Amino acid sequence: MQDGNETISLAVAESSPQQPPRASWRHSIWFIVLIAFLLRLAVITIGHTYRITLRRDHFQYGWEMGRLARSIATGQGFSSPTDVPSGPSAWAPPLYPYLLAGVFKPFGVYSALSAWVILTFNSVFSALTCLTLYRIGETVYGAAVGRAAAWTWALFPYAIYWPTRVVWETSLTAFLLSLALLLTLRLAENLQRGGADLRPHRAWILFGLVWGVIAVTNTAVISMMPFCLLWLLYRTSWRSQFMGAALCLLITFLAMSPWLIRNYSTFGKFVFIRDNLPLEMHIANNERSAGLWTRAEHPGNDPESMRRFQELGEIHFMEEKQQEVRQFIREHPGTFLLYSLERAGYFWIGPPQVNIIAGYDLGIARHMAFLIPAVFGFVGLWLTIRNRKMGAFLYACFLLIYPIPYYMVQPFPRYKHPIEPEMILLAVYVFWEAGRVQLSWPVFHKHA
Repeated sequence: MQDGNETISLAVAESSPQQPPRASWRHSIWFIVLIAFLLRLAVITIGHTYRITLRRDHFQYGWEMGRLARSIATGQGFSSPTDVPSGPSAWAPPLYPYLLAGVFKPFGVYSALSAWVILTFNSVFSALTCLTLYRIGETVYGAAVGRAAAWTWALFPYAIYWPTRVVWETSLTAFLLSLALLLTLRLAENLQRGGADLRPHRAWILFGLVWGVIAVTNTAVISMMPFCLLWLLYRTSWRSQFMGAALCLLITFLAMSPWLIRNYSTFGKFVFIRDNLPLEMHIANNERSAGLWTRAEHPGNDPESMRRFQELGEIHFMEEKQQEVRQFIREHPGTFLLYSLERAGYFWIGPPQVNIIAGYDLGIARHMAFLIPAVFGFVGLWLTIRNRKMGAFLYACFLLIYPIPYYMVQPFPRYKHPIEPEMILLAVYVFWEAGRVQLSWPVFHKHA
């Protein structure tokens, strides 16, 4: 009877004319999402970010993703990720190149209109990250922290840069990873309640499907899946939920399987979604390298490497690079370790880059711009662990485990973007906790 009265009261409250709908809309999380999207759309349209340079036959229009999308849109299939025809490819996960090709088909290959459409697509998911960020913050820290984090993401210039300037899967991946984290937290809450109406099998299926989409969007990010599953099993009765976790893994595998089958049938060997890791490791770890990526030896930049890439074909080229990088690590283990430690630092402070403005070198300022949010993120992680907040282990995995593969290659800033929504939330939590600190200053009384 009590539930019935609550339902009637809720219905009356929702239909009451005393609650102005405009005020309720302004306080909705969807209002923040709308502002975030409109702001990004304005940057694209007014700032003309859709006018991407024509240099090197539009190579900066998605780089290898753009080349793959062009091949798909022109009927050549998933092939030729560089400037020259090189046959079938597994250079990148398939989802984003196919999405980009779907834009190229009606709006033109490498056209300004296609750029506007795909950047708007990026901006939709960047704006939706406000929603997942709010829900995560609400679950872990409370609604006020979640709302502050959502507004920060909506207005933060660096969060606006990626979806409005870069034709890549970066913003989509950031949204999907935040969605996976939210589902992990929600699933843990639901399983701990143990209600019969929660349909845990459906929740596990959805969870596995999201990770499957992540795998074909940005394969490196799936490294977080085992930690999310382990945390879920630890938080709940692992014996009762073991079948649910197995179902999740099965759904993830089924989501990936069409591309795995395609790769095997195309190359005659097992290729786990993408194949370019040996090249990325070789470029960052060789006797001519200082531990950081250069344009040399990359088929997308170096004519000799491009010729070799075309001559051998992608798979054999990657096998050659794999042998070379293994030989380098075997012969120079100390150098490889030193390079990796150096890249670990640059992952958080940004790799070196010349920034000369009005005759001033702003390289140090650029490093500080990357370092400060990272410091607040780690302080927020420490506070989350100290205050025993839900999901502290997951945050630790995001900040400590996720970056490890990038320490072995080139720490491009976009590689960090998938975890930056969580870093923003942790930083906002730091300020929220700081605002609760009451300082007692000594009072000096003036004696007569």
